Amino acid sequence: MVTDARITADRFADQKLDLPEAGRWHELHEGIPTVMEPPDDDHGNAVLNLSRALADWFQQLEAEAVGYACHEIGLKTEEDPDTVLFPAITVFRAGNRFQQSDNIIATQIPDVVIDIASTNDRRRDMRRRTLGYIGAGAKSVWVPDPMKKEVQIIVPGAHTLALAGKQLVESQHILPGFQISCREVFAQPEWWR
Repeated sequence: MVTDARITADRFADQKLDLPEAGRWHELHEGIPTVMEPPDDDHGNAVLNLSRALADWFQQLEAEAVGYACHEIGLKTEEDPDTVLFPAITVFRAGNRFQQSDNIIATQIPDVVIDIASTNDRRRDMRRRTLGYIGAGAKSVWVPDPMKKEVQIIVPGAHTLALAGKQLVESQHILPGFQISCREVFAQPEWWR
């Protein structure tokens, strides 16, 4: 008797913390739990630099402005069989502050998804990943690529932008006033030197 080993997103969320290393670097691909390659220091630098820039930007907003960022929260991008991806950073502009932070899988669609093309498996599957985020309802997907030192900005219905060097990563219609240069995204933190 052959049985289908696929599981649902809900079951994956229930079991994720029981996986090796508490599910770190695990995703659900078409119902199959999948271990992703652990990212390197360049991935960490991009996460740190973007997180700091987003934190500074959120602090400058008016007190009543809504929004927050989460790290490595799952996003369900396909159903039956379910796919749950874990991008590096997601930015939510609606809902109560940090409402999604304790969830393994988000119950709300983020406005901006930042998925770093830092490992071979992520790079190989990045088109499917970005299409999944857009299909799920994300307004913008940012793909920092540490190898190329560029950031792609993908917005539904618009041309993909590939930015590098001093060019600014920004999204005025979603994150008005936020900006960071591509060079800053990939810079090694001062304290690391």
